[in-house]
Amino acid sequence: MREEKEAIREHYNADPKKEWERLKSQHPYEKYITIHMMDRYIKPGSTILDIGGGPGHYSIHYAKEGHEVTLLDLSDENVRFAKKKARQYGAKITAMQGDAMDLSRFPDNSFDVVFLMGPLYHLMEEKSRVKALNEAKRVLKPGGYLFSSFILLYGGVVFGLRDLQKTIVEDDNRLKYLFDATAKDESASFEAFTFAYMTNVKEAKQLLASIPGLRTETVFGQESILSPYKNVLRESSRKVRLAWYDYAIRFCDKEDYLTHTEHLMIVSVKE
Repeated sequence: MREEKEAIREHYNADPKKEWERLKSQHPYEKYITIHMMDRYIKPGSTILDIGGGPGHYSIHYAKEGHEVTLLDLSDENVRFAKKKARQYGAKITAMQGDAMDLSRFPDNSFDVVFLMGPLYHLMEEKSRVKALNEAKRVLKPGGYLFSSFILLYGGVVFGLRDLQKTIVEDDNRLKYLFDATAKDESASFEAFTFAYMTNVKEAKQLLASIPGLRTETVFGQESILSPYKNVLRESSRKVRLAWYDYAIRFCDKEDYLTHTEHLMIVSVKE
């Protein structure tokens, strides 16, 4: 476990700007759709804990909207980068290094909203994912909302078809494992870009349903139907891109289209 955790920390410490640019310029529709959906539930003036908040995209956005935001991330460099970006954007956030499985620094029932938008796809064992979810639930106020993200295994196939077509014929056991597990509709824990857990819609739903005291409100694709078309959208005008983003929102929570996405989000309420 420690070896995996250190490898993940080192991966994100190496280049915090990469994840910032991923949402800013490569996958802006992911952030656009996610915020649109989260805004259905987040009330003005909420206290928000952003667990695994990375370089701070969502923390900074919601701090600028007037929410009281605390960012927690495993990567020291992500925390430093998030603080720097918050100053640059004139946003007030609290940012600290920490572990999603140990939120003991925070009292029970202390946040209106909790984001868990990264840790669940780096925790290789189910007991670790359950522990992170229970910790997130513990610090969430009754009636508060938990936003949990997963990487879908089929998202790896989307990525391969879209950006790295030759991976299907490469002699790489990790890729063979990914493609085979996807075809069997299974979850998989393996070393990809770093240690990663990728799942399917059914098992992600089952995991949240297994946590007593959490009730699922909605499930949606954070990229909706747009993931396969990243490169096409990048060549379009801003007006055209935004029109497609708004159109994609109409599909993002429809069951039949969830496999088009790379990141799945489950919105839960603490009973």
